[in-house]
Amino acid sequence: MILGLGRKPTPRLAAELDDAELGHACRQLTGRGTARTLAAPIIKRLFKDTGRDWDRRAHRLATLAAVTRPSIQRSWAEQRPDRSDAQTLFAWGTLARGTRTPLPHDEVEQAFRACAAAARLDPYDPNPWVVRLGLLRQWRRPRTEVFPIWREIVTRDPWHREAHLQMYGYLSLREGGSLSQSMDFVDQVRATAPATAPTAGLPLLPLIDRYHTNRSKGGVQALMADHLWSGYEATGILDRAQANWPEPGHLPYSAARADLNLLAYALCAAREPARAAPVFRAIAGIVTPFPWAHDSHDPLIAFTTAQRWADASTPH
Repeated sequence: MILGLGRKPTPRLAAELDDAELGHACRQLTGRGTARTLAAPIIKRLFKDTGRDWDRRAHRLATLAAVTRPSIQRSWAEQRPDRSDAQTLFAWGTLARGTRTPLPHDEVEQAFRACAAAARLDPYDPNPWVVRLGLLRQWRRPRTEVFPIWREIVTRDPWHREAHLQMYGYLSLREGGSLSQSMDFVDQVRATAPATAPTAGLPLLPLIDRYHTNRSKGGVQALMADHLWSGYEATGILDRAQANWPEPGHLPYSAARADLNLLAYALCAAREPARAAPVFRAIAGIVTPFPWAHDSHDPLIAFTTAQRWADASTPH
């Protein structure tokens, strides 16, 4: 018998998801003693390898913005004012920090200028516009400013995952929009996007958001929260996703593992753990903080508990 044969991968948090090259770069860039002069060629190589794959570039930009130090991001931008990626990464780093704490106005203005420079350097790249959309969302700017940026993005990449997540958040009730606005947006995307586009996971977000909201209210609404998953809309979304997503290569975009995490979570929330088992196998141990960390749960513990429940519910 070969040791380890059939053993499940140990669940782990991995910002890079299944992008091995990106993961290697992240470990180099976050290691102790990594000099700024050494960081630049590592980052440059990552973006050279992606070519015009805007989806892969967006995933790498978002991941590097989250895990690298602001000093590295600023240093590369200052070293290479002629590189769109350098300017976009600097701006995306500002966007990432702004999700955790409000930033000074001058810092945000620098990020806007970097977005403008990146857009001039590469007019075809949607990612500088995506960062600008995210910054406008954080500042709760009016629709007259946001929607022209949205149109610039979808002209360049009609199914940009991060852009759709930003727009969904901007239109949501918790950020000053409304339930009808956010649902109309999701419904329109679901009706027009290819089934395997990077926006495939978007319809799960309002379901998970409503489930969390109902549970947080306590009382009868919390007790009835599970019933959301038996509704016509939810069952249709889960059925279509569960039938195809776990198949190898079915979701061909960079954040597929993140959306598989959403699906596994939703199926367990719907109390259908046996149906979640093949989804967990497709995830292969790569855990995302959202949605497993909801309510301050440890995401690895929550994921592992759900995966064991799915395994125990599967006929052997």
